Amino acid sequence: MAPAGCNLSIPLTPPIIMPLWLADELNTELFKSPSDTELQDVFTATYRQVLGNAHINSFERCEKAESQLRNGSITVREFVIAVGLSETYRNLFFTNNSPYRFIELNFKHFLGRSPRNQEEIAEHVLIYNTHGYDAEILSYIDSEEYSSAFGENNVPSPRVDSSQFQDNRDYLLTLNLNRGRASSDRMPAMAQVRQLAAKLPAKANPPRVTNNQYDNRITRYEVNYDLSGNSATNRCAAQSVQVQFANLSRQLQSIQRRGGRIRTIRVTS
Repeated sequence: MAPAGCNLSIPLTPPIIMPLWLADELNTELFKSPSDTELQDVFTATYRQVLGNAHINSFERCEKAESQLRNGSITVREFVIAVGLSETYRNLFFTNNSPYRFIELNFKHFLGRSPRNQEEIAEHVLIYNTHGYDAEILSYIDSEEYSSAFGENNVPSPRVDSSQFQDNRDYLLTLNLNRGRASSDRMPAMAQVRQLAAKLPAKANPPRVTNNQYDNRITRYEVNYDLSGNSATNRCAAQSVQVQFANLSRQLQSIQRRGGRIRTIRVTS
């Protein structure tokens, strides 16, 4: 039996760690015999993710690929390829960006995460220089990582999950690439490549917010965690702390330095 007063509702495995401003970006999947509404949801989610919240005109849409997805002749993955290889994508993210920023955005748009290190950046610079633009785009979508994360019929989405959370720096770099619906990747920005190359510590930057959106700068989080040495059967030994978003990364780093393992992060206000 569980010890008296022990809350067994706390998950015993690492949960999905999802900031509020990314919550609406998850789980857009196309099932068999979709309705027109479901197809429109997939179109919208794909353009929003792959084109980085950029506003696009009707002539910038991939209408041929939309028609093919509608009649079932291509998968969501192939639709993502069409958007990624479109002139719209090239004009938005290749023409007006440095190679490093272009590659960083490719990681975000197609794999849902930040580059983890300078070696990943260098690998994709080599792909582009050796095989060209199309090969660079396809290297993400044709990868085992893409297949494992999204498969054939899921729209790519931000991946701020427990597997990346083992390294707090990776988590924060990915978090900082996702600035919410009020931002757009078409706006000029510096790549985080300096942090990767110099292995500088990352810190969480508050997201852009608009009226009626969650503002994580003032939201409080409850972090539940285990410290090394706690008994696996004594689940009440878990520690808990409440912090604001501005102090979240510092608190997580402190827990990890002490050998702690994060159980859950949940919003308290």
